[in-house]
Amino acid sequence: MPPALRLCVQLKRKGCTLAKLFIGGLLGILVGALGTTLFLVSRVNALAKVDFSIVTPSVSSEVLLAVRQAESDFYAQQPALRRLIENGQDVAAFLAPSLVYRFDFSVGPFRLKGHTLDEVIPWALQNGYLELQSSPLADFHWLYVYLAEQPGLADWGAAVLLERLRQKHPQLSMLSWQEISADPNLIAKVYSGYMGAGGDWDAWKADLIPGRVAAARMKLDQPGNLTSD
Repeated sequence: MPPALRLCVQLKRKGCTLAKLFIGGLLGILVGALGTTLFLVSRVNALAKVDFSIVTPSVSSEVLLAVRQAESDFYAQQPALRRLIENGQDVAAFLAPSLVYRFDFSVGPFRLKGHTLDEVIPWALQNGYLELQSSPLADFHWLYVYLAEQPGLADWGAAVLLERLRQKHPQLSMLSWQEISADPNLIAKVYSGYMGAGGDWDAWKADLIPGRVAAARMKLDQPGNLTSD
C-alpha cells in the first residue's frame, strides 16, 4: 500500500476512534444527567410525602454546644481513615439515607445513629415534640438521617435525646436544664447517657457521677472544669 494511502487509512481509523470516544463520552454524560435528574426527583417526592412539625425541648444551648463540641473534638482526634469514613457517612446520608439508617451509621454534627432514632422518634411523638400529619413513621425514621445534616433539625434530634435521658434519670429529672448547664459534671453525666452509658443503664441511673469516657471527652480532668465535691 502506498505511503499516502496508508496515512489516509490511519487517519480515518483515528478519526473513527475519536468519534466513538466522543459519542461514548456524550452518552455517558447524558446517562449521568438522566440518573441525577431521576435521583433528585425521587428525593423531592420523598420529602414532599413527609408532612411533619417539631417542638424542640428546652435543653439549654450550653448543654447542646458542649455535647456537639465533645463529639466534634473526639472525631477530630481520630486517624485520617476514621475521619474519612465519618465524612463519607455524612455524604451517604444525602445519597442513600435509608441505607445509612439501616446500617446504623452516625451522621450529622451530633453523630446520631439509626438505633438511637428507633427509640427517640417514637418517644418524641408520644411526648409532643414531633407530629406527623400524614406520614408513615417508618418514612420519618430514614428521612431524619437525611435531615440530620440541617443545623436546626440536628439540634432538635439531639435535644429530644437529651431530654429523654434527663427524664429517665431519677435525680436528673428533678433538675432543670439551667441547673444542669451550670455544672460541668452534670452535663458530662447526661452526655454519658448520650454515649450509651456503656450499656449499663442501671449503673447510670444510680448516681450523678459521669462515666470516665464522658468525663474525659468533656475535659473534666483539666483544671478549671471540675466542680467542688
